[in-house]
Amino acid sequence: MNLRKWMKLFGTAILIGAIVTVIGSVSIQLFNPDFKNVEASGWLSYILMMALIGMTFGAFSHMGFFAYMMLNYIARSIFKRPYSWVAIQGFIALFVLAEIAYWTYDTNFPIHTYWTVPLALIIVSSLVAWMKVNQTNSGAWIPTIFFLVAITAMESVPVFKTGDISSLLYQLIPLFICNAYQIMQLHKILAKPAAANPNPVVAPAK
Repeated sequence: MNLRKWMKLFGTAILIGAIVTVIGSVSIQLFNPDFKNVEASGWLSYILMMALIGMTFGAFSHMGFFAYMMLNYIARSIFKRPYSWVAIQGFIALFVLAEIAYWTYDTNFPIHTYWTVPLALIIVSSLVAWMKVNQTNSGAWIPTIFFLVAITAMESVPVFKTGDISSLLYQLIPLFICNAYQIMQLHKILAKPAAANPNPVVAPAK
C-alpha cells in the first residue's frame, strides 16, 4: 500500500458513494408526487446535495475499512492460531445480524424489516464473499462476511435509530457498496508485482 494506491482507493470510494446515493435518491423521488412540479434548478440542487452526502458516506466507509485493517492486524498478532480470530469474526457477524433484528423489531420500521434487512445483508455479503474467494482463497469467506456485515452495521448505527426505512436504505446501501468495492480491491492493492527473472531462459539458436 502506497500513497498513490491509497488516494485511488479513497477517491473511488467517495465517487461510488456519490453515484449510488444520487441514483438511489433520484429514483425514489421520481415517484414522489411532491417532486413532479420541481424546476430544473431544484433538481440540480437536490442532486448536488445528494452527491455531497454520498461522498460523505464514501469517506465514512473508507474510515471503517482502515479501522478494520488495523483491527485485523492487531487481532492476528494477539491470536497465535489464525482460526481463532476467524471464528471470533464469524460469531460477531452472527451477533450483529441478531442485533439488527433487535434494533428494528417492534419499531417504526415496517413490520418485516427485522428479518428482511438481516437476511438481505447476509445474502449479498455471502455473494461478495464468494467472489472474493474465487479471486483469492477459501480463507476469505468469514473475514469478508464479517467486514460487510459488522462494519457496515456499525457505520449505520445512527440511522437504525430513526425508525425510517427510507433513511435506512439511503445510508445502508451506499455504505455496503463502498465496503464491498474496497474489500474486493484489497488483495489487488496488496498483490506484489511479479519480479523479473534475473536469469531468463534463452532459446538455443538453430
